[in-house]
Amino acid sequence: MKLDNLTRLLVLGGCVFIAMELASQNAPVPPVQGPLPPVLVTDEQETPVIPDEHPLTGGQVLGVGTSGAKHSFIIPSLRLAETLDSNPLLLSSNDGSYRGFTAVGGSVQWMQYVGRDTEIRYSGALRYDSRAELQGYSQFTNVEHVAISRSMRFRNWSLLIDDEAEYSQGSSFGAAGMEGMGGMVTQTSQWSGLSNLLLSPNALRPDLLPDQSVLVGQIGRITNSTLVELDGRVDARNTFTVAGSYGLLHFNSSLLADTDQTLAIAGYNRRVTARDSFAIEGAFARFTYEGSSTSVSTEYFSVLYARRISGRSSIEVGVGPQVTQLNLAQGNQRTVGWQGRGTAQYRTHRTTLSAQANRVVSGGAGVFTGAVTTTGSGTVNCDLSRYFSMSLTSGVSRTQELDSSQLYDMEFAGFVLNRKVGRYSNLYVSYDLQHQTTGGVCTGPFCGYTGLRNVFGIGLSWNYRPISIE
Repeated sequence: MKLDNLTRLLVLGGCVFIAMELASQNAPVPPVQGPLPPVLVTDEQETPVIPDEHPLTGGQVLGVGTSGAKHSFIIPSLRLAETLDSNPLLLSSNDGSYRGFTAVGGSVQWMQYVGRDTEIRYSGALRYDSRAELQGYSQFTNVEHVAISRSMRFRNWSLLIDDEAEYSQGSSFGAAGMEGMGGMVTQTSQWSGLSNLLLSPNALRPDLLPDQSVLVGQIGRITNSTLVELDGRVDARNTFTVAGSYGLLHFNSSLLADTDQTLAIAGYNRRVTARDSFAIEGAFARFTYEGSSTSVSTEYFSVLYARRISGRSSIEVGVGPQVTQLNLAQGNQRTVGWQGRGTAQYRTHRTTLSAQANRVVSGGAGVFTGAVTTTGSGTVNCDLSRYFSMSLTSGVSRTQELDSSQLYDMEFAGFVLNRKVGRYSNLYVSYDLQHQTTGGVCTGPFCGYTGLRNVFGIGLSWNYRPISIE
C-alpha cells in the first residue's frame, strides 16, 4: 500500500513538472531591466500609388500617379538673400559690372480640396530688392499662379474642366524674376516640402498655354487658359477624347502684342499593355491679336506613344505634320511643316527628374504675330544626404517669326545647393544664367533685350512644414 502511494506521488509530481514546463513556454516575458537596444528598420514602408489614367490626347501633362491621403494644406516660406547680378535687365548695352542687392522674399503654396472632384492650387512668390537705381528695374517683383480643376464621371464618360491663371513680371519660361532667391516656387506644378505625398501634375500641356519663350524685361503680364475635355471609354483598352481650350496673354505695355488663342482637339487612345499606350490626335488652333487684322490658323495630325510605370516613371512622345496659314491684310501665306512634343518623368526615393520638349506654331510671345517655337527644359531635384540637397534646372528656346527670318534664341539655367541648419531652416548658394540672342534683321523695341546675365546668390530660407487645413 505504501508502494502504491509512492508510485502515485511520483506520477503526480511528473505531471506537475511537465505542466509547469509547458506553461513556462507561453508565459509572458518579464520586463527587461535597463534600456532596450535600438532596432534598425531597413525596409521602406511603401505607400499605394494610384496610376495616372490621363489619356494621351487629353489636355493635361501625364504623371507617374498619386499617393497619400487627400488633405488640404498650406506651406509658407521666407527667404533672406545677398545677390550679385551682372545684367539685371538682360540688355545688350550693359557694361558687364556686377551690382549687389539685399533681397527679402516669401512664398506660399496652397492646396485645397473641395469635395472629391475639385482641386484648387495656388502658388505665390514676392521679392523686394534693397537697391534699384536702374531705369526699368522694379524693387518689387511678384508671381501669382492659380489652377482650378474639376473632374466628373458618369459611367463610361468623364468630364474635365481645368483653368490656369497667372500674373508675373517676367517670362514664366525660367525663374520669372526670382533669380538669386534659391529656387523659389512660382508654379503650382513645382511643390516643395511634400516628401510623403505624390500629387498628380494636373498641369495643362505647354502647347495649350500662351507662349512666353522670349525675355522682354520686367513687363507685367496676365495669362489665362481654360480647358474643357470629354473622355469616352469604349472598353478597358480604348478611349476617345474631344477637347477645347481658350487662352489669352495680355501685357501691361502697348509695345507687345496681346494674344488670344483657341484650340480644338480630337483623339483616339489604345492601351496595348498595362504600361504601353498609343494614340492618334488631330487639332485645330487659331491665334488673333488685339488691334490687328493679322491672324494665324494651323492644323496638325500626330501619332503618340506613352509608357507609364506607376509611382516611378512616365514618358510620352508624339510627332506629325502641320499645316499653317498666316492671314495678312495683303493676302494669305500657307506653309507645311511638322510639330512634336515629348515629356518624361522619373522618381525615386531621393531623386526626381522631369523633362519636356515641344515644337509648335505659337502666338509669338507678344513679340511676333505668329511664330514657330521650339522649347526644351529639364529639372533635377536630389537629396544628397541627410543635410544636403540640390536642384538643377535648364531650358532652351528658339522663336522664329512665321513670315521672316527674325528669331530669338534663349537659354537659361539654375543651380541651388541647400544645407539644412535646423528643422525648417536652410542655408543655400545659388547660380542663375540667362542668355538671349537674336538672328536675322531685328526690328522693334525689344531687340536690345539680348545679352548674358549671371546671378549669384547666398541666403537663408525658412520653409515650414505643410499646415493642414480643415
